[in-house]
Amino acid sequence: MPELQRLPADCTADDIVEVSDRDGGVIVDGWIQPELLERFNAELEPWLESHAGTNSGSAASDDFLGHRTRRLQGLCAKAPSFVEIMTEDRIVEFAQAVLGPISPTIILNDGEVIDIGPGESAQPMHRDDDAWNFARPPGPMIVNTIAALVDVSPAMGGTLVVPGSHRWDTDRVPDDSEITACDLPAGSTLFFRGDTLHAGGANTTTNRHRRALSTGFCCGWLRPVENSYTNVPPDVAATLPRKAQELLGYALYDASSIGGGYLGYHDMGDPMALFD
Repeated sequence: MPELQRLPADCTADDIVEVSDRDGGVIVDGWIQPELLERFNAELEPWLESHAGTNSGSAASDDFLGHRTRRLQGLCAKAPSFVEIMTEDRIVEFAQAVLGPISPTIILNDGEVIDIGPGESAQPMHRDDDAWNFARPPGPMIVNTIAALVDVSPAMGGTLVVPGSHRWDTDRVPDDSEITACDLPAGSTLFFRGDTLHAGGANTTTNRHRRALSTGFCCGWLRPVENSYTNVPPDVAATLPRKAQELLGYALYDASSIGGGYLGYHDMGDPMALFD
């Protein structure tokens, strides 16, 4: 069975880019420090306790998301410590390096807590790029990370990854010998490209929740999976650092330097003027 390479907590963004380019993904041990992890988990607790269960309005979506899985978005408003995670230099630089060839800017695709409960089945294998199934760019449109917020074992639903699948034909199906299940101590994080096959694993335990954080960035010209404008509206975004505001998509997309156009006007101006 293949394994993903593991990097130490003090690795650089270049290290992450190099290994993910080769293998499709890489694990960074200890990426979220214990103090930040403890603070973030404490902020999440009341939201998870009051969670009403999966109800996206679509039966097909609910099947994919998981009926025994709790998910939270809008984390900049619900759990302020997420801002530190989302704006960390290496995760941003990783996204900029991978997506740079097809997009001059990046925005948050999703900041999502995924709490897989006991008895949850595995997701189907997929690529995150599949969300935009009619687009065929020459590189990935998204990068993602899965950070363990508690110790996560394969039996708890650890993320399944197919190393090297970012170089496969899109119709190739992996066999079991090509799939690895991530074992992530709390704070360790899987970094991977949007063209890498992966899935949430089955939680075969009887009493343990696989709590993890998905933080993904996509090309600035895409509509993201998470609607940050409703989850983190302008009055909340106004309280955040400028870097966070830009990553949430409040900045004007300007591709004029590479022969493109402008996206995301507010009253024919840059939305960031709202925060000046």
